[in-house]
Amino acid sequence: MALPRIRSIAAVAIAVLALSTGLAACSQDDTKNSAASTGDTAGFPVTIDHLYGSTTIKSKPQRVVTLGGGDMEAAIALGVVPVGGADWFGNTQLRGWVKSALGDRPAPKLIQSYQPKFEEIAALKPDLILYVNTINDKKEFDTLNAIAPTIAAPAGTKNVYGVPWQDQVREIAKATGTSAAGEQVVKDTETLLTDTAKANPEFAGKVITAGVYSANSLNAWLPSDPRMRLLTALGFKTNPQIDAMENGDFYVKISPELTPKLNADVIFMAALDGAGKLDPAVVNDKIWNALPAVKAGHVAYWGGAPVINTATPSGEFSSAMSIGGPLGIKYAVPKLTPMLKNALAGER
Repeated sequence: MALPRIRSIAAVAIAVLALSTGLAACSQDDTKNSAASTGDTAGFPVTIDHLYGSTTIKSKPQRVVTLGGGDMEAAIALGVVPVGGADWFGNTQLRGWVKSALGDRPAPKLIQSYQPKFEEIAALKPDLILYVNTINDKKEFDTLNAIAPTIAAPAGTKNVYGVPWQDQVREIAKATGTSAAGEQVVKDTETLLTDTAKANPEFAGKVITAGVYSANSLNAWLPSDPRMRLLTALGFKTNPQIDAMENGDFYVKISPELTPKLNADVIFMAALDGAGKLDPAVVNDKIWNALPAVKAGHVAYWGGAPVINTATPSGEFSSAMSIGGPLGIKYAVPKLTPMLKNALAGER
């Protein structure tokens, strides 16, 4: 899906600066929902190098706000509960798999990601803003950094929403003083992926195409997409014909004449509606249905855009698969594995 960008950041910058200045003079008594973290209480100040330079965090953050895709979920996996966080797909309630990780701790206030309300963010009185896995908008970053110290994607990041979850976890862990917890989270998650790959040797080396039917078009995810990173971690290889369409985004729109390039050993396509039915446009797409993989049944269909923000099993899987990170991977992998096994075997 195409992601809207901020059109008039400068128009709100002055108001945000005024609000954040006023808030700085206010009482800081509102700490009930402040970020709680485990381990690494020392080590500040700390400097984080990122895409837009570096940010120094003088003391351990207590009021973290997250804006990037998966930033909130990564922080929670580290034991850091943000005072405010953005759901990558704009959901207005916490996902079930996120609630499970949160336990009885206070839930973050959900805020907008695609078109952030800067005044709302400033009102949360953050002392750290996580803008790690995002559209990499420098003006947006500058506005946020005027509110509170802000960290962006690691230096060298090229694709929007293209930060590997390991790098995301480690950067957030360093910024929040939870590096030891971060390394353990990375180790545990990588072990889950490695063990799953070993238990399913038939995945190794198989070429996979993955994507979504959305906005009346087939779309394929590029290697930097979190869903593709998860699939390759299980042993699959990306489709070189799709890789060649690299455009700096996380997906590429597939026109009818490009549809044959989607063919692979297995296809993983988000195209089911809320009733579990395949989108009629896909059902009636003659070029799609002529693909050898489709004809042989080597396709795993799953919930697409209509379900991702629903509190249904299909919606929970779709969001966990799409947001990824340690929490999403832990939830999705046990459900993903049999889907891929059946698709490889030609059993829908």
